[in-house]
Amino acid sequence: MKVIKLEEHGYESALLGLSLSFYDHLEPLDVWWNDEKKVRARRRAEALAFRGGGHNKYLSSIFIWAVVQAPRCWWSEYDTYKVATTANSSSTMHTLNKRFVTVDDFENGVTQQAIDNLNNCISIYNNVNSEYYHNITKLKLNLPESYLQERQITINYMTLQNIIKQRFNHKLIYWKIFCNQMLEQIEHSELVYDRHINTK
Repeated sequence: MKVIKLEEHGYESALLGLSLSFYDHLEPLDVWWNDEKKVRARRRAEALAFRGGGHNKYLSSIFIWAVVQAPRCWWSEYDTYKVATTANSSSTMHTLNKRFVTVDDFENGVTQQAIDNLNNCISIYNNVNSEYYHNITKLKLNLPESYLQERQITINYMTLQNIIKQRFNHKLIYWKIFCNQMLEQIEHSELVYDRHINTK
């Protein structure tokens, strides 16, 4: 499994949004929003990050774009978190039959028997004389859960915090891998990872 962060945006805007309750509109915003206000906003953001109940809603304004390569067994669970996320993926329908698969197309643990079975299905799929010629259903039904797929995801800090809270110590090891790789790459991990909660 591999997570590659592409971009991250919204932190400064989220801090401003968090601070608007203290803004008097009679003063120009660009004058009011000075370095001192930004320092206070950062402190406030950290204090409210794990309060919930709407106190940390500013986290929904900080977005991350990443490419994730993960096995299908993990993607099926990740799809639970569709709120405030989007994804574009490599298509198995258009790529699966282009060549025979190898062990490099799977997460560790796939059996040679599973690879051989899928390659046999690919042969049948591409055989014009077969009753399963271009039958994508047969290919998909024989695709192991360890098959790696790339997706570009967009996720906000609020959803990422929720994933870490719920899945950091999940029995499917790919959740911890995902969380750790995201935490290593995002700019403000202190807003999504609470050491006191996630190390229990």
